[in-house]
Amino acid sequence: MKQDNGTKSALILHGHFYQPPRENPLVEIIPKQESAKPYHDWNEKIFDDCYRANAFSRYLDRYGLVRDIVNNYEYISFNFGPTLLNWLEKYHKATYDKILEADRHSVERLGYGNAIAQAYNHTILPLGTKDDVETQILWGLEDFEHRFKRKAHGMWLPETAVNTSVISQLVEAKVSFIILSPWQCKAVETDNGEFKEVDGNEIPFDQPFILQGDDGSEITAFFYHPDLASSISFGHMLRDADAMYDSLKVIKERKGVDLIHTATDGEIYGHHEPFGDMALAALIRKVNEGNSFYFTNYMAYLEEHPATKKAILHSGEDNKGSSWSCSHGVSRWYKDCGCHTGGEKGWNQKWRTPLRVAFEYLAEKIDRLFVEQIKLIYKNKVDPRILLNGYGKVISGMEDVSTYLEGFNTPPSDKPTVAKLLEGQRMKHYMFTSCGWFFSDLGGIEPRQNIFFATRAMQLYQHFTKESLEKEFLHLLSEAKSNRRSDGNGRTIANHYLQKVRGEVEAAAYFLMNQRFSRKEDIKSEYGKYLLKAFNQIDEMEFACEVEDSKTLKKDFITMDVLADILAGYTLRIESTDPLSDKLVVDTFTTEDIPSRMMDEVYSWIDHSLSRISDEELKHIATSIRHYSLISKKVNSRAKESMYIENMGTCLRALRSLFTTPDTLPWEAKKESISHLLGFIQRRGRTYEHEIVDKIFTDEISRVANLITTNGFNYEMGSYLYELLEVVAKQKIKASLTVAQEALYPYIKGTNRDNYKTPLTHTLIENLQRSLNFSPES
Repeated sequence: MKQDNGTKSALILHGHFYQPPRENPLVEIIPKQESAKPYHDWNEKIFDDCYRANAFSRYLDRYGLVRDIVNNYEYISFNFGPTLLNWLEKYHKATYDKILEADRHSVERLGYGNAIAQAYNHTILPLGTKDDVETQILWGLEDFEHRFKRKAHGMWLPETAVNTSVISQLVEAKVSFIILSPWQCKAVETDNGEFKEVDGNEIPFDQPFILQGDDGSEITAFFYHPDLASSISFGHMLRDADAMYDSLKVIKERKGVDLIHTATDGEIYGHHEPFGDMALAALIRKVNEGNSFYFTNYMAYLEEHPATKKAILHSGEDNKGSSWSCSHGVSRWYKDCGCHTGGEKGWNQKWRTPLRVAFEYLAEKIDRLFVEQIKLIYKNKVDPRILLNGYGKVISGMEDVSTYLEGFNTPPSDKPTVAKLLEGQRMKHYMFTSCGWFFSDLGGIEPRQNIFFATRAMQLYQHFTKESLEKEFLHLLSEAKSNRRSDGNGRTIANHYLQKVRGEVEAAAYFLMNQRFSRKEDIKSEYGKYLLKAFNQIDEMEFACEVEDSKTLKKDFITMDVLADILAGYTLRIESTDPLSDKLVVDTFTTEDIPSRMMDEVYSWIDHSLSRISDEELKHIATSIRHYSLISKKVNSRAKESMYIENMGTCLRALRSLFTTPDTLPWEAKKESISHLLGFIQRRGRTYEHEIVDKIFTDEISRVANLITTNGFNYEMGSYLYELLEVVAKQKIKASLTVAQEALYPYIKGTNRDNYKTPLTHTLIENLQRSLNFSPES
């Protein structure tokens, strides 16, 4: 779609948004990560700092009020790792939908979408086998088409790592362009057809180039502006949108270029650079209102300015390829090349080589067994490569594995076996995720995660061979030594995971506690990848359940005996079938075995049950608290202090019950009681108790806001939200208004005009606008 932009220069800012797969493969749940506090895990922390922030970025007026909420993704080029999008779709659908919406809007504006694909789980492609590279590319492209409802034109290469072999495979997959660092370019073609060697600062960033694969095939590459990327990533350029805009104008005027583009990690916009998303939103406004630039994307630019000159890439150490984050090529991901992130004095990264050697050993065994078993099961009528490459549909959630296997006429009795083989292949791919080698030490979160994936792959495939995969694999891992003596070596880490409670046992324990501890509305039938198919109580302390692994289709019939003792704690004696020997085994699952994340959920069920207080009880409690407050002001005694502790807990439970007990009285009838309870907590509460109140109201405001997002605005729901906001303001509760601002913005902005049909509704919207700190100019 050709646009008339006069003398404006094209501007493309690319953000690479990605998180490695972090799930515990035994249950497919991300464990609680203490280093991410106060969030459960790093996905949640960076989501809040960055992914969500850029979908709903605030543009403030001079008084600090919200003037506009901008979807930054509508204006920048971007890619999201498929494993991250899968997580966002499941846990943060509103942000996920805004990302897809941004691409649709960019297609409408430019003819081509801002989004490009990514090789699936961020493996370093030049170091992979040809088959693995093909799978990574095809899984990534299929995931993209499934989500964005169009084919991808470009693909982000993990760490921009590339060589001529990878180029040929990209071309074969019909990828049109890639984005690379200028430092990866060795030479460019001149006007007279000769090649001139260049360094990164000399690469013409204002034009695309043609790269050749090892078979002569051709792909287009854009080499981004190096200084601009460095200033955004490390020079704090995102602290001042005006200065950034001026810097762009200087580049335009000095170079006289029609295109300025650069690429950075997307997490810089809000996570690495706090509030960087807001600087980007301000820059977007300046660009759109100014006369110097217009936002576009790579494919839209390429349509009008096709590449005409060729470029040659550096081959890297050992001729393995080049990347943007290793000056040696791709050595960072297979040896101690000197690149590292942090670490203490004297540390080395010699562990990288034995870690890769161990994984490559295991991968070779797995690949051979996979081909042998698939040919045997399907009697040579199904190509193992076609079966595996199509498995991306299952990984991305397009089909469940049973439905997928029906397309290959798989007998029902063989489905669990084939599903296990495919799941083992997914684990094999995940163990090569680039983050496992990127950081300073083997004992970090990311290398540990890769080792966990590897041990899971080994477990799934041991069933298909009499050879001990574990023996040689662990021997090779033992050569990968941590810089911290306490972390041991790769074998130490693998053994830690091999000793973990089996996934089906953990799931059974979860379902038992959920059934016993929860109210009806908290009852669950899913725990990570496990589905509860049946649950029965045999007698007072004996239970039985059937759980199914949705990834491998394996079903387990499990019996549990409860041994509960106040002093000893909670213990389950669990009988199930061992997956390798098919023999009955007995596991003991104690309170110590409950993962931190599960424990948080168990506490929430108990808390919900304790906080179930009727409206009549609530009124009595509030009155009693008021009496206590009045008479205890001048009394000093132990009885007073003891009663204070009891009353504070009662107050908090009563407050929570406002939003967890089915309503029998209207909000107006509860307001006096709420006032008494909050008054006591605000006057007498400690910091922690104030934080609990903040969270109670944050959760309820967000719940109502999400209902408005899902069901649309109505006067009743809007009035209730306004009442909540009034209480928050009056009592000086530090509740987050973020979700409510995002839900109400379309109505305040006037894009949903159907809700302005009556003066009453119009007045309510204006009141909400003020309560939610929106500028009058919104």
